[in-house]
Amino acid sequence: MENTRNNIISDWLEKNKNPEIDKLVEKNLAIAHKINEMLKDRGLKPADLARLLDKKPSEISKWLTGTHTFTTKTITKIETVLGDDIIHIEPLKEYVYLKVFVNQEDDLEETTFENSEVFTAENSFDKKVS
Repeated sequence: MENTRNNIISDWLEKNKNPEIDKLVEKNLAIAHKINEMLKDRGLKPADLARLLDKKPSEISKWLTGTHTFTTKTITKIETVLGDDIIHIEPLKEYVYLKVFVNQEDDLEETTFENSEVFTAENSFDKKVS
């Protein structure tokens, strides 16, 4: 009976497969693997991470199986105590703001370049260059 039940569940899961769930599980496993690698590189054990985070060792064990859905808050706490990123996100690009003028007959006038699309910004005193 157990084998038949497993087949029914497996068949249902395959039939009703959700790509979002698959991706979530994949990411959770990757995060758990990364944390395990970080612990190994530092010569730490899951119990050490539990102590650093003031958590029960059983909770850390659950996290490291890959079945736990991590929040960004939890990830950030782990990154902080281990001193490295689990998830690396590229910083936002910085923009330089400037206004271009040329001196023509002692009067300052905006250049043609400044009036181009690059500088067009509605209701703005400063113009944005990207």
